[in-house]
Amino acid sequence: MNLPVKIRVKQVKKEMLFEAYKHKEVLTYCQRCNNYGKNYSCPDFFFDTVAYLEPYKYATIILTEVDTQQIQMQWHQLDPNQLDSRVRSNYLMEEPDQKLDMKSIVSMYAFENIKNQMADQLLALETKIDDSVGLPPGSCTKCATCRKSLGEPCRFPETLRYSLEALGFLVSGIYKQLFDLELAWSKDELPTSFCSCSALMTKEKCDEIIILESLEGMVLRINEVGV
Repeated sequence: MNLPVKIRVKQVKKEMLFEAYKHKEVLTYCQRCNNYGKNYSCPDFFFDTVAYLEPYKYATIILTEVDTQQIQMQWHQLDPNQLDSRVRSNYLMEEPDQKLDMKSIVSMYAFENIKNQMADQLLALETKIDDSVGLPPGSCTKCATCRKSLGEPCRFPETLRYSLEALGFLVSGIYKQLFDLELAWSKDELPTSFCSCSALMTKEKCDEIIILESLEGMVLRINEVGV
């Protein structure tokens, strides 16, 4: 099944974005994650996150949303063997005794799929919009094992980017402030939609239409049994 990805964008001055900057609070969440200190795109960083964004004046926040109704309607046709993701394999590497339910498998697959698409699209936008940098969702999963955990240099430093969360922003606050959207979590069921939040930082105000047109046509593909 091919599920359309709904895109919403909102451009704000950097000062408004920083209303959601809660570095100490967000860092406590990051410290509970297996990627902490083991992934070059995740804390703990060797640089100041505020200084990293200092050159930029505007943030175009990009919200992606995928309705999960069709997934739930065809739940019995999903095959976990066709929903592999590095998010999932990395989690099981750190937690080998854990057994993931289908909801978690689907969620991890969907998040990684959208994350990878957004990371590529933001890099493409950087070539179209001068003096810009993209902030994709989640952590980098280009490598099966990040070289940071091995004490080696990053293999892809030219495309290494950081998420809003990694830089210290409380994304739930951004959802609420800019899109009037409350994140709803369910332990036993899929959420009504999969959401992710990215940003494109720029030195000058840019045309939101350029960004929307670049992201047009994104889909989440989920293979079904026998397809």
